[in-house]
Amino acid sequence: MGGRGALKVSRIFIEAFRNLAGVDFVPSAGVNVIYGENGQGKTNLLEAIWLFSGAKSFRGAKEAELIPIGGKQAGLSLWFSDCSGEHQGRIRLGEKKEILFDGLPVDSAAALSGNLCCVVFSPVHLSLIKGGPAERRRCLDIAIGQIKPRYQAVLTEYHRLLVQRGALLRDAQYQPALIDTLEVWDEVLARRGALITRTRQSFVQRLAPFACEFYRGISTGREEFSLCYCPSAGDGEAADEDAMIRLLRERRADDLRTGTTSVGPHRDDLDVRINGVSARAFGSQGQQRSGVLAIKLAESALIEEVVGQPPVILLDDVMSELDFLRRDYLLHRLTGRQILITCCDPDQVSEVDARFEMKNGRLC
Repeated sequence: MGGRGALKVSRIFIEAFRNLAGVDFVPSAGVNVIYGENGQGKTNLLEAIWLFSGAKSFRGAKEAELIPIGGKQAGLSLWFSDCSGEHQGRIRLGEKKEILFDGLPVDSAAALSGNLCCVVFSPVHLSLIKGGPAERRRCLDIAIGQIKPRYQAVLTEYHRLLVQRGALLRDAQYQPALIDTLEVWDEVLARRGALITRTRQSFVQRLAPFACEFYRGISTGREEFSLCYCPSAGDGEAADEDAMIRLLRERRADDLRTGTTSVGPHRDDLDVRINGVSARAFGSQGQQRSGVLAIKLAESALIEEVVGQPPVILLDDVMSELDFLRRDYLLHRLTGRQILITCCDPDQVSEVDARFEMKNGRLC
């Protein structure tokens, strides 16, 4: 089922990563099922592959948690192919940190972005709609990073500036002379914040039509679906640097009192609606899951449109969370992509190109 021209993981060798050691995984170009009981290492395998997309752990894990208990480092090597040929990446974490792509060192794992594009769908994403704004922002940022390699660096810098401005706001409560230095910080923060907002708005505008189409397919045309990016500063001002600077000045007194920055992309949200009403407030569990499924399928479609190649799909233990109709729709819409599925019961997936059993951190 692997499509011509699609991105494909050829092999991953895991020296040491969480509970995995000496794992040599060569997946099929089509649908792969990695099955086994809980706690055996199935998700760890997908997480290891995901790191080569340039994103941080989709489980929110810190780097130290990726190193085996009692060990000093983690080591991973991955081979993949795209329309330009074969490539190899290497990640070593711990005492001797090293990131290589095609044999050349890169500054960080984030520098791998834009090479191996992936879409991950795990149970944590099922709360995308009913969860809080932070989860929706995080999912947006991860998806954007797959097609805009430099975006993560801008986001990292913005959060660093945000932390520093917060510290300055709190210190200024006891040292009023520091208030005058906020002007410089606000200008830099506004530039980065406006860029993030513009990038997110553009991404959602391109994502929304795909998501609406997929949702109509899931609901057999009975319900309408919509996505809208909602800046905390208002649609007309959040993407403009001068307007953002003005808003930061206007809210400075409030920010000094609370010690936090009250406006910017760190306060924004993604509004999801079904039949014109909030899916978060009024959607049923089934509608919310259909909405998340539509968004994830839309991510895959948009990446393919931008990159020119279908991404690798990582489905981590979500098949048991979806009913038969949604499972069937998901796999049907992902035809032509390399898919790696983890589950406890391999019979949950009918059309499979390769099956692998994970037991005690090893593939059988």
